[in-house]
Amino acid sequence: MKLDKNKIQISIGKNTSKSFYKLQVLFKDHFPENLKTKFSLQTSSGIFTGDYGQTFSDEAEKILYLGLGDSSKIKIRSVAQLFFPFGEKLKKWDGVGLEIHLPKILTTSLPADLLIYQIVNSLEQGAFAINVLSKEFRENSKKTGSVSFILQDAAKAKEAEKGLKRGKVVSRYINGARYIAHLPANHFTPEEFVSRSKEIAKDNGLKITVFDEAQLKKEKMGGILAVCEGSDKKAKMIILEYTPAKPSTKKKLAIIGKGLTFDSGGISIKPAQDMHEMKYDMCGAAAAIHAIGAIAELGLGVPVIAAIGVAENMPDAAALKPGDVYTAHNGITVEVQNTDAEGRLVLGDVLSYVGKKFKPDYMLDLATLTGAIIISLGHEAAGVMSNSEPLTTLLKEASQTSDERIWEMPLWDEYADELKSDIADIRNIASRAGGSLSAAKFLEKFVDSGIAWAHIDIAGAAWRKKGSGTQIGNGPTGYGVRLLVDLAEKIGKKK
Repeated sequence: MKLDKNKIQISIGKNTSKSFYKLQVLFKDHFPENLKTKFSLQTSSGIFTGDYGQTFSDEAEKILYLGLGDSSKIKIRSVAQLFFPFGEKLKKWDGVGLEIHLPKILTTSLPADLLIYQIVNSLEQGAFAINVLSKEFRENSKKTGSVSFILQDAAKAKEAEKGLKRGKVVSRYINGARYIAHLPANHFTPEEFVSRSKEIAKDNGLKITVFDEAQLKKEKMGGILAVCEGSDKKAKMIILEYTPAKPSTKKKLAIIGKGLTFDSGGISIKPAQDMHEMKYDMCGAAAAIHAIGAIAELGLGVPVIAAIGVAENMPDAAALKPGDVYTAHNGITVEVQNTDAEGRLVLGDVLSYVGKKFKPDYMLDLATLTGAIIISLGHEAAGVMSNSEPLTTLLKEASQTSDERIWEMPLWDEYADELKSDIADIRNIASRAGGSLSAAKFLEKFVDSGIAWAHIDIAGAAWRKKGSGTQIGNGPTGYGVRLLVDLAEKIGKKK
């Protein structure tokens, strides 16, 4: 299960493939006069005028043209997402490469490092296959051609190289998260999560600690243990620690991930339709371990802990039942009124343990926690609920530079009112109204005072049935890796 290297060889300068297409990027309001003459019929009839997203192929000269529309309206997001289909093409072209020519107005209007970084991410994600268990994939012998960028503005070359280097690293970890997220539960269990984490730790010199069932019992991790009682797969808690060689800050970041390798709902079983999608209930944990890998490989200056709780939620005679009460790691008793609200039980224990053990300055969790967040935000953003305005500000800044959207939601005390239990300290669900917010208030019970904490509900952003908007591919998106890398970079600048 070795982490795949990049599918594409990408560089600044002339293309190294024996055969390649030139991709000429251009604007509608700076449309070259020679093309108007050469392709007068196509331009006059509107077939290709440089409108946003328009493409045109000159097969005789192996030149592709890509329109970006009006130069005054261009943004990095709108440019980068146009390159995802070209990644898909490279996957099919069998060794034919792509030489991307970027006009000077593009690299002077937008930061060249961020532009190249996001284009690389789009190309690599487009070229990455997710049908890895198919016969078609196994028997595919096609090679992926190389990609090179040609900049009209030579002064931007150094800045572009910086973005290129970063993109090569981060895109590999995004695709690593996508790869394991898409594997079905019989191919990726809590044990496989341990193996993947060990690979990332070995590649990046990280310290790794794995808690098995006996150690979880010793640490009184009642939530994690309760969730896995109905499964023959034993739960784990996995902790990765990154200590930078050259720390730039004394601040410490902890990333917590929910890792349900399959969620049937337990005794409160889910409807059969679309239950297969519950293999994606570990996307938060996938993002956490791949983000710390990217952070370490980039050599960012902030110490990071990534801790994930991994389990499988299944119904059998031993399974947790509605009405059962367990004791969490921090001593709180929890009445479980719905066994399908299981992710918060796992996260609660991990949040409590990490807070007490490592005392991080910043702690956040990523989880495919509630369907309610999809009702609120669709698939275009993750919901953020935080007890810290400074951390929320850092996340918003990281969202802008990483292009992974978040939206702040309230964490008002009133949302905890319906979590009161008549037999235990709290219950694990409230009413449907404000379901994402009451879930966040539940998690807040497990965060030690003094820790700046944010809960990021990625249920909508982590995977989707079809690509559109900001998430351009179908299936798992790898959401969170870029966001966490940029957050760590910004925290690294804090003294």
